[in-house]
Amino acid sequence: MDFYLFQGIKVLFHACKMVKKINCCKSYCKRWSNPSMPSEDSRFGAKKISNKAPLHWIIVFISICVLGAWLIPEIQKNEDFIFDYFPPKIDLLRRKDPAIKISGIDFVSESMKEKMQALGDSMYDVCSKRSDDVVFAFQFGKARRREDHVFALCSGYNTRIFGNAEVIGKNDEYVMCTEEYDGELHQVKRPSSVSIKAIDIKEWEPIEYDSSDVKEACILQHAIDVLESKWV
Repeated sequence: MDFYLFQGIKVLFHACKMVKKINCCKSYCKRWSNPSMPSEDSRFGAKKISNKAPLHWIIVFISICVLGAWLIPEIQKNEDFIFDYFPPKIDLLRRKDPAIKISGIDFVSESMKEKMQALGDSMYDVCSKRSDDVVFAFQFGKARRREDHVFALCSGYNTRIFGNAEVIGKNDEYVMCTEEYDGELHQVKRPSSVSIKAIDIKEWEPIEYDSSDVKEACILQHAIDVLESKWV
């Protein structure tokens, strides 16, 4: 938003500068071509220039219109990529539908890529400010919450944003995972190590990812269950 505002002011400044140059040139050329004009004629000359002054304001007006036609869509596009964050609500989780996965058509869409990466930036920002282990796409939006199959595995500067995550491998050793959402605790028996395939939202490419430890394995499986409405 600040970038577009700066560019707009810059364009308007150059338009005003151009108008000023036109005025100065006309005044200078008039004096140069008529150096000995009497004061009465000078007054007529000044009046003549003044009569043309509206032309200069028309130039400024046209510049503003052109600027608006370029700037407003950019501002609206920028606003489409700003997402509000909503804290966890267990009631919402109980009634939400399963998250919608990114389709093949979405994956090759440049606009979808930009929107998902903007969502990822918002999720990264929340991870850096809160102590959550994971945040979900449905916790973001404007008038309506997002329904994307996307979650952030919060880990400071190493936060990863995954889309379409699903478990493709697990070991035979199980542990009891203590999982929480909005104060509600569940004890869930899960594999102690998993591999997932997903879309890396930041890099926008398909990846495979292995859990680094038991806690992360629990978080990954918990996140997928939550998105698919299987946790409650």
